[in-house]
Amino acid sequence: MIVILTMLSGIIIGLSLGVLGAGGAILTVPALIFLVGLDEKAAIAHSLVVVGVIAFTGSLINLRRHDSMPDGKTLLLFALSSAPSAALGALLGAVISANWQMGVLVVLMIVAAIKMLRAPSTNNTTNAGALKILAVGAGTGAITGLVGVGGGFLIVPALVLFAGLSMIRATATSLVLIVLNTLVAAVSLVVTDNAPQWHGGILLTLCGFGVAGVIAGQFVATKLPAHKVRRLFAWCLLLIAASLVIRTLSMPG
Repeated sequence: MIVILTMLSGIIIGLSLGVLGAGGAILTVPALIFLVGLDEKAAIAHSLVVVGVIAFTGSLINLRRHDSMPDGKTLLLFALSSAPSAALGALLGAVISANWQMGVLVVLMIVAAIKMLRAPSTNNTTNAGALKILAVGAGTGAITGLVGVGGGFLIVPALVLFAGLSMIRATATSLVLIVLNTLVAAVSLVVTDNAPQWHGGILLTLCGFGVAGVIAGQFVATKLPAHKVRRLFAWCLLLIAASLVIRTLSMPG
């Protein structure tokens, strides 16, 4: 049964990432907790690997399309602050209470849901300068390491608003940043001996079905009404956030 639920989790995560682009990876930790049965610390660590592998697949797919190439200058600037803060976020997450981590994740899910329920705004881009991009990069990197999400739903708007990138270029750049941040955070846990016990079978199953799901999701995305999919996903996020709150409150201690 666990194997079936793990495969289902991989497909759900991959499909959500393929259809929605930024934001889909936020389902990974709840899926690992509720469907696969991992505890919070293990779910966050495994999520870093799964999200990184799926984002890497998305990046490879983007290489086939010239308009979906990442912006090199912005990528380098963002990575300068996001990579070190991802490592620090992962190390902080290893020592603080799992309840605090779940609290941060719930807040992020609510923020993401609200953003998806709102009508998309026009792209009023501003050239905010290097310092603001570095600050946003540090924040999103820390969030990635702390709670195991890709942070694309924060990175993409930041790249559009502060770096002046188009949505397509911002999403492509975001995927590369997610790969970098999740890799740095996961390696930080391993080298400092703060990683939980790894479940190789779960990782391989999730990554394999997640990659298949993201490829299928990118195909399906062209056939579905985007605004309806985003609204449905937003309500699912709110429901899952409520479930995480109930789970946390019901745990002893």
